[in-house]
Amino acid sequence: MKDQNGLAGPVVIGGVGGSGTRVVTEIVKQLGYFMGDDTNFANDNILFAHYFFKQEWYKEFARIEEASFYQSLIEFEDAEMKSVADASESYIGWGWKNPPTHIYLDYLSHHFPHLKYILVIRNGLDMAYSANQNQLHHLGSFFSVSLPDDESLHPKASLEYWIKANERAIQIGRSLLGKRFYILRYEELCENPEKEITKLIKFLGTSHRKDSIAELASLISTPETIGRYKQQDLSIFSKKDLTAVRRLGFKVEQ
Repeated sequence: MKDQNGLAGPVVIGGVGGSGTRVVTEIVKQLGYFMGDDTNFANDNILFAHYFFKQEWYKEFARIEEASFYQSLIEFEDAEMKSVADASESYIGWGWKNPPTHIYLDYLSHHFPHLKYILVIRNGLDMAYSANQNQLHHLGSFFSVSLPDDESLHPKASLEYWIKANERAIQIGRSLLGKRFYILRYEELCENPEKEITKLIKFLGTSHRKDSIAELASLISTPETIGRYKQQDLSIFSKKDLTAVRRLGFKVEQ
């Protein structure tokens, strides 16, 4: 479905920070989507961050004033539509990327009746040993995950956050969006980029020639950090933790 500018969308991309959302956004941009004209090196939409990543909102999530939130969402949408208006014929759709958008998924689904959401997930055990722990620091309290004083236990807290954040996003996404919710596993994208890009294109409802899919696949490079958890002592994680990783679609090699 299309909005008043004749553009499909929005398509919103999120996930736990460091999951691979940057390159997925680049693919979506190359497919013809306007993803904002004020973005940083990671393809994050700066305007969305300005409006919605307010400490008082995502630290005390239950205290969000819905009227204020939706007014900000209207202002953000209007600003994005103004940005794309003069060049709307150059795009087939619009959207944005910010990893923590998953915490607002229920609000976004209510405001945008044609929203499509792409949740990018990377193996939580690798994520537990990532240097990017911004969401854990800023959003951990929302998921009742605290950072322990003992730094050796930080990966356990990180994995707990990863499990809770992704399980919540999946539950809300499947419940409210149904077929408009898509899970993209980063490792599968790296292992078989053309196959995964083809599936993504089908989800978006667009089409591309096989040679252009191959070109898009060239954007993908497998990082050396895939599988880094294998060099770590996994005894800090409980059996329940590891079962959750498997349940979310990932192998656990010990």
